[in-house]
Amino acid sequence: MKFDNFSLVFCNGQPPSAARLRRLVSRPASIVCADGGANKALLTGYVPNLVVGDLDSLDNRTDLPPTSEIVRVPSQANTDFEKTLDVMLDRGMDNFLVTAFSGGRIDHTLANLIIAFEYSRKCHIVLADEEYVIFPVTETLGERIPLGTTVSLIAMVDETVITTDGLEFELSKAVLPKGGHGVSNRSAAEDIRIVVREGGLLVMIKDV
Repeated sequence: MKFDNFSLVFCNGQPPSAARLRRLVSRPASIVCADGGANKALLTGYVPNLVVGDLDSLDNRTDLPPTSEIVRVPSQANTDFEKTLDVMLDRGMDNFLVTAFSGGRIDHTLANLIIAFEYSRKCHIVLADEEYVIFPVTETLGERIPLGTTVSLIAMVDETVITTDGLEFELSKAVLPKGGHGVSNRSAAEDIRIVVREGGLLVMIKDV
């Protein structure tokens, strides 16, 4: 899967390897970091264009070049990830590949997944770690993937209604309760399609 011309967004968790990121997005539209995500971007060889947050996690501003813009948002009413998405949306950006959202504190990981799902109603947002690409879906998702790929469907809204095509265990207007009832399906065709009729879900596709 490729996400060229997406803005590459770093949270402050564990980033994938530089090689993995370059396979996913060889030509990012911009490099944007949620506070301490700037540290993770620099470690993987990316120079931030924009850093947003209350700046309590940014190790050393002197590591950033003069071309890196820093936007301080001191409010404690939302997370640095939310602040970053808000600033990006205000600037007309709407295609985001989010990384380093997991691998650290489990509460941060869970919060980041929920935030990504909620913001997916306003923009095109995808998350990626070393092994998975995660799509928040409230309408339709179509992807081309290898046969036998693990595809998990995690309902984020109770009584989510979905129809699938191209999966080993097909669902037709199936009602999924919130939680893990759609874990560990697999692709039975190279082209898969998931239609959400009510509610919403995270589609987690193993990509290694």
